[in-house]
Amino acid sequence: MTSKNKYALIIPSFQNNVGYKLAALHTYLKHKPKNLDVFFIYGGNKNFEISNSSTNNGKPYILYKDIYLDVPDRISTVHKKLYKFISKYKNTLKKYEYVIKIDDDTFINNIDIIDFDKIKGDYIGNKIEITSDTEDIIRSKLRNLKYYKERKKYEGKLPQFFCSGECVMFSKNAIEIISKYKGSYKNEIFGIEDVFTGGILSTENMKIHNNKLIMYEHPVKENDFYKLYSSHYEKEEKMLEHK
Repeated sequence: MTSKNKYALIIPSFQNNVGYKLAALHTYLKHKPKNLDVFFIYGGNKNFEISNSSTNNGKPYILYKDIYLDVPDRISTVHKKLYKFISKYKNTLKKYEYVIKIDDDTFINNIDIIDFDKIKGDYIGNKIEITSDTEDIIRSKLRNLKYYKERKKYEGKLPQFFCSGECVMFSKNAIEIISKYKGSYKNEIFGIEDVFTGGILSTENMKIHNNKLIMYEHPVKENDFYKLYSSHYEKEEKMLEHK
């Protein structure tokens, strides 16, 4: 039975990473369920969207959307790109039960068999704890990542826990909290989005749940998408054909 619930998969990327986008579209995304909408989000000096369509049984069918936002397109401002997307498209995102965010070098092994209706909780992913051993490293990355003229460490507040950004799921409630947040994390010029997002959600004491549904590989080189596709999808198809 097909679920009536809708879900969104958002993939922050860069225009010079088009190879990863094509690799995803030519591999695991070919098997995405129809109730999962896909958004690739980019920075740059643009602020518009492009729908990429196909047909399914003669009916128009949106494969994915490219969203271009007026944010510098560099790795140190991915947090701004993510938050601007959530803010600008907050009304669109209300129709989705969950929003799943992955990195563009993440390969999903089981997108064709995931029962998204079984996702539970508001904030789901690979839980990371900031400890006395890792705090100094994280503070340096938050300020120095790809911006080598600035040598000061980030001195602001940090969450105790956050979900690593390669694959994380947010409920409607979590998306609303992020969209309404006006504090310091959104105002930081440089940062790592998964740490700051964890900080935003921790302000509402949001509990982290471990991901038990989406199986993935990360980080994955562009050419290895096709090898993984052969292992996780084509072999299964051939086995079904021989039954």
